[in-house]
Amino acid sequence: MQSKLESSVVGRLLISLGVTVTVLAVLVVNMPSSHLRAQLIGPAGWFVRATGLDQDWGVFAPPRTISLYVEGRVDDADGTTSVWTNPLRPGVGAYTDYRWHKYEEHLRLDDEQRLWEPYARYLADRSRAAGRTPVRVSLVRRWAQTLPPGPGPEHGPWQEYTFFVLPVAA
Repeated sequence: MQSKLESSVVGRLLISLGVTVTVLAVLVVNMPSSHLRAQLIGPAGWFVRATGLDQDWGVFAPPRTISLYVEGRVDDADGTTSVWTNPLRPGVGAYTDYRWHKYEEHLRLDDEQRLWEPYARYLADRSRAAGRTPVRVSLVRRWAQTLPPGPGPEHGPWQEYTFFVLPVAA
């Protein structure tokens, strides 16, 4: 069937027309805003969505200019302090911990105060499971300006702010 289509004049014309329409549609949806794009986007947009060729460049965010993390600091009855952070594994291992990083993105926000106490209690429970006696859990935002790539440090000096403290009953 393919060789029949490619060997006939009508078949080659249809293939050429299909390639031309596809290239033009992709060009139209990627044009900057203009009157011409506004006129052509309807049919071109329909075509690229129907064929699965649509591209949404919105997934490419500008690089972050700040590095921000949340630490859980658990003070124990014996005066020691342990620090709990989300794991940062390189390569494929990073995907197994990604849910914790998404959780941390929400946890650090003032609008997500409902998450603070349950997370602090979770850290206290983990500390107990490790044989410690927690008396206080503090959630701390740590941040630093991310510097451009190249020689020199990756980031500026770290700053921190304790945004939640949970006293833990013995």
